[in-house]
Amino acid sequence: MPNPVTQVQTVQAINTVLAQMVPPGAHIVDLNTNALSNANWSCNNFAPALLEQICIITGTNPVNLHTATYDQGNPHLPVAFADNTFVNISMLGEPSALNHNFNILVSGGTTYLIQAYSGHQVNIVRRFPNATFILHWHNLSNNVNWQASYTTLFGVAPNTVVNHPPIATWLTTQYVTQ
Repeated sequence: MPNPVTQVQTVQAINTVLAQMVPPGAHIVDLNTNALSNANWSCNNFAPALLEQICIITGTNPVNLHTATYDQGNPHLPVAFADNTFVNISMLGEPSALNHNFNILVSGGTTYLIQAYSGHQVNIVRRFPNATFILHWHNLSNNVNWQASYTTLFGVAPNTVVNHPPIATWLTTQYVTQ
């Protein structure tokens, strides 16, 4: 497990990944940044690269990471993460254009959601009180006003990604790696 992970380590990892992106991203100073991603960056490149950098920085062997699979509505979805926990979350469903791969760092009372979003310019780091992140993450998983929660968490409205997103849900499975 790459835990505990500090804010300083996370910023270091983000800056390493930003330098590798095409085109490269600008260096950030801390997790309170309002830096934006490039619409050409894919979450499927950004998020795994960031997890890899966290493993390098913390000296964690990636084979020691644990990935849990949660299907839609799974009652065992975590209700909290410990302080200084770094997690990669990959959400999948139909239509697949809504799929998203992102990381979180829980630090103190804040969850830092770290992302890029293909085709959209988004805040690389979004900040939430821990309970707010968990609420919206569970809403996505349990089909409770999922479009509003998607927009809140990622800063991208589903109807800007696909015409006529499903009303009930798009999420079928997610992978949570820590």
